[in-house]
Amino acid sequence: MPLAAAPEVPALRKRRKPAPALAAPEQSGRLLVRLAPHHTALFRFLLEAYDHTAYFTVLEPKTALLKIVFSPHLERETRTALAEMARSLPFSVEEWPFSRLPQVRKKALS
Repeated sequence: MPLAAAPEVPALRKRRKPAPALAAPEQSGRLLVRLAPHHTALFRFLLEAYDHTAYFTVLEPKTALLKIVFSPHLERETRTALAEMARSLPFSVEEWPFSRLPQVRKKALS
């Protein structure tokens, strides 16, 4: 007895149109985080759990001063992730101090 073909499953919901592409930002958003040096690995683990909304680099290893880098389009999600992480891990978040400096434009080479 031959097997019957599986019936086609109708779409459960209509497909949405993709969201329009966001404009490329001119620069990344940045924050500073200070925490105990022995918490750096746990901080990385927790930050990666938030779908890679941001990454960090260590500016001062002995004092665990971290620079958090993220897309300006994801600033709200990044700040929310950091607030939720602060419930599990003691650290402080500070604004990036160099954002207020005037932009230096490079001269075009002739």
